[in-house]
Amino acid sequence: MTTQVRTTETLVVISNAEFASGYEKGRIWYFHGEAEGEPDDEYLVGNIASLIARRCSGDDLYWHVGFLMGMVSGKFIPEE
Repeated sequence: MTTQVRTTETLVVISNAEFASGYEKGRIWYFHGEAEGEPDDEYLVGNIASLIARRCSGDDLYWHVGFLMGMVSGKFIPEE
């Protein structure tokens, strides 16, 4: 009997559960959300600036950055 282990390819090694959750949601948004086109540098920097302005930290920061990385990964890693 052969056992298959399925792994998900990611842009970075993920060890934080909140980051993983955000990453997954970002990929869903990229492939099935209402966003138009590819997220560009202005979009990413604007979102990071907003996180900084809101003094986002801890698990909330991990989730939001994971979400952004998940969106970007859609361009490079096909939907499974």
